Amino acid sequence: MSTSIHIQTDEQAHLRTTARAFLARHAPALDVRIWDEAGKYPEHLFREIARLGWYDVVAGDEVVDGTAGLLITLCEEIGRASSDLVALFNLNLSGLRDIHRWGTPEQQETYGAPVLAGEARLSIAVSEPDVGSDAASVATRAEKVGDSWILNGQKTYCEGAGLTGAVMELVARVGGGGRKRDQLAIFLVPVDHPGVEVRRMPALGRNISGIYEVFLRDVALPATAVLGEPGEGWQILKERLVLERIMISSGFLGSVAAVLDLTVHYANEREQFGKALSSYQGVTLPLAEMFVRLDAAQCAVRRSADLFDAGLPCEVESTMAKFLSGQLYAEASALAMQIQGAYGYVRDHALPMHHSDG
Repeated sequence: MSTSIHIQTDEQAHLRTTARAFLARHAPALDVRIWDEAGKYPEHLFREIARLGWYDVVAGDEVVDGTAGLLITLCEEIGRASSDLVALFNLNLSGLRDIHRWGTPEQQETYGAPVLAGEARLSIAVSEPDVGSDAASVATRAEKVGDSWILNGQKTYCEGAGLTGAVMELVARVGGGGRKRDQLAIFLVPVDHPGVEVRRMPALGRNISGIYEVFLRDVALPATAVLGEPGEGWQILKERLVLERIMISSGFLGSVAAVLDLTVHYANEREQFGKALSSYQGVTLPLAEMFVRLDAAQCAVRRSADLFDAGLPCEVESTMAKFLSGQLYAEASALAMQIQGAYGYVRDHALPMHHSDG
């Protein structure tokens, strides 16, 4: 493992200020809570994100220096509003990056341009009922028939796949023999394509994006629907996941910071036995530990981003960062629920949403 010292650049500091002001205006806490409770996708928010050019970090005409450093800044600020919004932002951005890196000019125009304009969105379909993290073992198959591909199978736990205008990056098996990972391809599949059925799954969290099952019955796709070449699916996934982990991790950090801010405010305002809750060590010591762990997790995420931007391997570091930040989000949310008691249990502020998503 490698270490690095992270100092926020002027560009990152400016972006953080801009993002925080933007989200306060377009994703205030009350609106986010309403979106979460109603299971509503805030289309206007992502139109504005596209208009600001945040996706151009990975899909612009010019290479952007310090890509990961900029993205962790954005995702941390979005995470202060909702980790679910980070997931949606990540799906669009990671998908655009894949299309920009592996796609043809025609695919970039057909599938990428509408997302860049804020008119469409991207999702990914990898997991199956009997396949979780072992992506190389997917059973969904794509058979070549003439100039077309015919897909049959089932995907599950696909975030955002049921949203209007969504296009899935769908992993399917295209051959037999040799290593399993060399038999995979990624297909660009619009959710409204004939033969595709999408069902929303009832879930504890991720209410804004939604989690879906996808059923494929003799789905006929042209050869132009293959991203990259048949057999390159594993490599595309592998390259995607490192930056995706870094982005999701930084979103968790923002959500943890929001949860701790809510809890500290409550502990300072709430009195028990004539004293503020914050005067009791049983409250302050666990909170102090959470702040220490938050700082450590920030160092892990920033190290991963620095390594990524330096062009150095960081599969292990990004995985560690996601583990630390995800675990911290869950534990910080649980602690906040304990400290805030019944107040944290009712849906008149953001804590129940964070507790479900964490």
